[in-house]
Amino acid sequence: MFMFEPGYVEEIDPNKKPKTDADAPVLYTPTPNPEHETADTRPVGRPKPPDDDEELAAFEACTRKIIEDFGHVHDNLGLSQKDPRGLCATGPIKNGDIILGIAECACITAASALKDERFGPFVDEHTASGPTRDDETNDEKKGKVKGKATKYLRMPRGDVALAMKVTIDALHMRSTIQYSTWAPYHWLLDREDFDESPTWWDDATRVKLLRGSHVLEMARKAEKDFENDWDVVKDELAEIAVDERLFPSVPMDFLREVFRRAVAAIHSRSFNTSMPGEETCDAAQESERTVLVPVLDCANHHRQPRECQWQMNPIHHWEDRRVDIGKWSIVVGALKDFNAGDPVRIAYGARGNSELLVRYGFTVEDNAEPDGSSNDVVPLHIPGVSHPVAQLRVASRPGYTYPPLAAALDAIKRKRLGIDEPDPGDAKKTRDRTEDEIVGELDELDDWYGSGAGGADDEDDDAALAEMYGDGGDGGDGVDGEDDDAAGGVETDPAAETEQENAVDAVEGMRLMDDPYGGGRSPLMDDEDADGADDADVVAAEGGGSLDVEVDALRDLVAILTERRDAIPEELTQEPRADQVTDARAATCAVQMLSERLTLSFYLAATERALAIGERVVDGTHASVKEAVAAELGEVGSEIGDEPPAGLEGRQAMAWRAGDAHVETLVRAYFRIRHGAA
Repeated sequence: MFMFEPGYVEEIDPNKKPKTDADAPVLYTPTPNPEHETADTRPVGRPKPPDDDEELAAFEACTRKIIEDFGHVHDNLGLSQKDPRGLCATGPIKNGDIILGIAECACITAASALKDERFGPFVDEHTASGPTRDDETNDEKKGKVKGKATKYLRMPRGDVALAMKVTIDALHMRSTIQYSTWAPYHWLLDREDFDESPTWWDDATRVKLLRGSHVLEMARKAEKDFENDWDVVKDELAEIAVDERLFPSVPMDFLREVFRRAVAAIHSRSFNTSMPGEETCDAAQESERTVLVPVLDCANHHRQPRECQWQMNPIHHWEDRRVDIGKWSIVVGALKDFNAGDPVRIAYGARGNSELLVRYGFTVEDNAEPDGSSNDVVPLHIPGVSHPVAQLRVASRPGYTYPPLAAALDAIKRKRLGIDEPDPGDAKKTRDRTEDEIVGELDELDDWYGSGAGGADDEDDDAALAEMYGDGGDGGDGVDGEDDDAAGGVETDPAAETEQENAVDAVEGMRLMDDPYGGGRSPLMDDEDADGADDADVVAAEGGGSLDVEVDALRDLVAILTERRDAIPEELTQEPRADQVTDARAATCAVQMLSERLTLSFYLAATERALAIGERVVDGTHASVKEAVAAELGEVGSEIGDEPPAGLEGRQAMAWRAGDAHVETLVRAYFRIRHGAA
């Protein structure tokens, strides 16, 4: 852990001359006319970006403010203006050095925005599940609630309140009457276009680059949520701007762009400030911990191997200080030696490319963890079910890949038998077996299969499961804004939680459906039926006839996966050739499209092989599932390992992870768990 305690006020020389505005760097002053249009056809409300010298001056001003607020900035930390722009080392930074120490008072927080009388009561009133403010005296005291809301916010309340605060602060900076104390930070933000995410693209561009991908609907939903919330807050923001005499009137197109940029900045640059020991909360509560951290939010993403670690530290005896600097600080430490010119990067968490693309506007080739599991997931829908029935993920270990396959087959069987699909929200309430029991069985599967797990010991299994599900300890991946090192990783990634629930539900669902499916049962489930018959005896007695429903489900799943895969045009997955003019958006989307198509192809290949083996049992070619597996798959091959062979990187590594060897591992796991054919 990197320890840093912001300096005490008592240590400051009271005779030291305070800095004045004259000491500030000379920065570009925006025009007071918000309706300005320029020759470079910038949209109304998008500021003129500062030139390189002005940007560096703004960066230096931000670092000086952090230090003045009792923080720390490494002497050799700078800002690179080359692509990709971001933090860099201007000189040596040693492994173990503290790079940044930033007190709460130097950050812009959602918590402070929600406490602000200009924003908090309004956001609460327009949050469907938020506090109600029907008390007339309280309304008058707060002064911003005008009655019962007729339209509610869709984005998290903390994000909306923070966006409103940043918007008004940006208007202060652009006003000739007021001046924002965070003007240098706004100049850094002005350098960004904030249009990398498909949320902000026109729909024709989205369809052109994301046709067939689930990310298309994710981006459309994000846009609809923004438009809904803009419609809720626009009049309130305009009124605040006029009340504070920032402008005589504010054109709505100008105000919309300022608010949009604030929302985009929060989506792509914010952090979640959860202290060690705090429990995971829901999305609404989590958004209340959202903060913008100047300077640190310039750091780019690098997942493996880690280069820096950031964490939340409590400020001890904060209430005894003469100046309120907050209750916590963010500390960033180096995990390697940096030389001059090296990028200084942090990890945004174990996030899939779909989330990286929609939130941040970039993607990562071979976005996988050290245990061989991809961070990319593809939600699978089946006809007649409104929610995804499985989250498909490529991995070397069947502990990751078998549960979604089983969940998809079980959902198809329920549809065939007319059984209602369980409500995902009630899954935990109806679960008879504990998650530890199910996860333990998946552990047993990994240990049984040397090729997938390499005979990993319990420690490796625990580490893999911690990466898969989040362990509530160091390195968890559920931090909302950026690096998952914060707060000791106490947050849990919602996607990982869902995947764990799906894994439990998949195995539990097979137990609940033992009787309808007979020989399709897992030997890892109840050893005996209600009538006392042993599972193994049932499998042997029922033989191929019990596979009829299973084979039909496999056949349906093949059709569903084929349709989903073919909906993604192969040309959209291609890497631009060297002789082509590279379209940054197309190149970014191509990585997501390739990952999604490979994932669907991986499960399609596994399902087709399982179907072929099942059909050979049903038609009598083989007398039993065990015989069919032995005949069709042969002996278990040599250990595959979790990492691709040396020399395979990027797209080649992605193809290796979805290759035949891992497909075979999944098929073997399917027949062992589902049908007792070891």
